Amino acid sequence: MLSILISIVLYVINDASFSFVTHYLSDVGAGPNGVGLVFSIGMMLTSAVMIFFFLHLSTYLINNKGNKYFIVIAFVSGLISSIGTFFVGTFPINIYLDLHNFSASFFFIGGIIYCLFFAISELTTPGISKYQALSGFIVCFFFFVFIVYSSINYYDSDLCSIESYISEWTLFFVLISWIIEHEIYIFRMSEKKSNRLCL
Repeated sequence: MLSILISIVLYVINDASFSFVTHYLSDVGAGPNGVGLVFSIGMMLTSAVMIFFFLHLSTYLINNKGNKYFIVIAFVSGLISSIGTFFVGTFPINIYLDLHNFSASFFFIGGIIYCLFFAISELTTPGISKYQALSGFIVCFFFFVFIVYSSINYYDSDLCSIESYISEWTLFFVLISWIIEHEIYIFRMSEKKSNRLCL
């Protein structure tokens, strides 16, 4: 994820025309002076990080008596989304447009499903904060908003092009925050449990 952020910074440095209201995240993959390569590598590495995160979160929820059915759906959806992420990096938008968009569809559709089912899983898992579960529904909402805007923009770019760009960038930063916050939450809860056992 850090490499993706670095590629965004490099794009801005190399091309002053870059803007969150005129470019999609995928457009960074077509950036100048090697920016696209940094982005592609970042997406591939991010897919591995995402798989680790989904496995870590799923294991935590199962160990805390979460609903295995919901958790499995969330994990499999996350795995599909991660595979989509990998191939988004493999197929740059400026060279393999159709393959890139096909791969991205797995990321977004998988994303809305895993956020929904992880949120439901957390909501029904004993000891998990309801506010923690709410965060998953919020990210799911942003996935939905982008899918709606991008679909409209695909058929008529005059209707909501700016909204489509902004909604994707918003989703990107919200999703990163959600993942980081969850890792911090799991770490803190595990620390508290360890301290109770020591006592």
